[in-house]
Amino acid sequence: MKQSDVVKHFQVEGISRTTIYRIIKRYKSGVPCEDKPRKGRPPKLNQNQRQKLKESVENRVGVSQRKLALKFKVPKTCIQENLKKMGLKHYRRQRAPKYTQQQREKLSSKCRKLRREIIDSETFIIIDDEKYFTFPGAEMPGNAGFYSSDKEKTPPDVKYKSKQKFEPKILVWLTLSSKGISTPYIGRTKGPAVDANVYICKCLPKLIKFINKYHINDKYIFWPDLASSHYANKTTDWLNERKVPFVPKDVNPPNVPKARPIEDFWGVLAQQVYNGGWIAMNREQLINRIKRQLKKIDLKVVQTMMKDVRGKLRKIEDKGPFSIL
Repeated sequence: MKQSDVVKHFQVEGISRTTIYRIIKRYKSGVPCEDKPRKGRPPKLNQNQRQKLKESVENRVGVSQRKLALKFKVPKTCIQENLKKMGLKHYRRQRAPKYTQQQREKLSSKCRKLRREIIDSETFIIIDDEKYFTFPGAEMPGNAGFYSSDKEKTPPDVKYKSKQKFEPKILVWLTLSSKGISTPYIGRTKGPAVDANVYICKCLPKLIKFINKYHINDKYIFWPDLASSHYANKTTDWLNERKVPFVPKDVNPPNVPKARPIEDFWGVLAQQVYNGGWIAMNREQLINRIKRQLKKIDLKVVQTMMKDVRGKLRKIEDKGPFSIL
């Protein structure tokens, strides 16, 4: 073999380039290539065992260091040290939308068409969405834990995260763009989602007021999600009668919440509503709290969220939907 091929062969096995050249030089000089006895404690795992450890861990879910220690017959600390030396870090799995094969195949082309033909750099994007708010807001990460010098003496309402089978909740709908936030619609729904009648009678009139206030002389596009009520025949007829340009259903990419900044907006609003472990005692208290916190949101935060929508769509085109998570 050529010397360069020998070097490449051993580099694949994880041996340093300088080490390989040093051994080749010793071989050519007639010096024994074997390592001399070294000082210090010998490693518990040899090179082959370390390679097997790497193969057992890398890009695998549900790996237990305790079970690996039993498998290789070494202490758990030995597994930890070897994983660290090999540059293997533990990462928490991210939440992501679940896509069907059909959705994945259409996402790239739909995002491309949406970005190139409908949303150009001079078009203002108007996005709407709805979210449910519960009284306690126990699902917020900031309210997940507590401090105590004696856990046994902690009050039950702090120690336990209570949850009802049918948690009381209210619906909040609003629309936003880089120029502002609309007046919200706050109410109840009979089913798990807003139906077309509620959407047309309660939500869309607020959309028209928002457009007249901020975008009457602008080039804009309304981008709803693919909820059935948003593309019902009477909904699209209502929008067409009022000459509101909206993203056609056949172009609207499915299941891309991170490309729609309003999803991040809900997270900001919920964090402010439930800040400090705040809990609503009744429906009116929760509604007033939401309205107050909406007024406190800085417009610059919304503008930052809205400014890179086209960039996110381009990234999905090139690298797929998981590239923007």
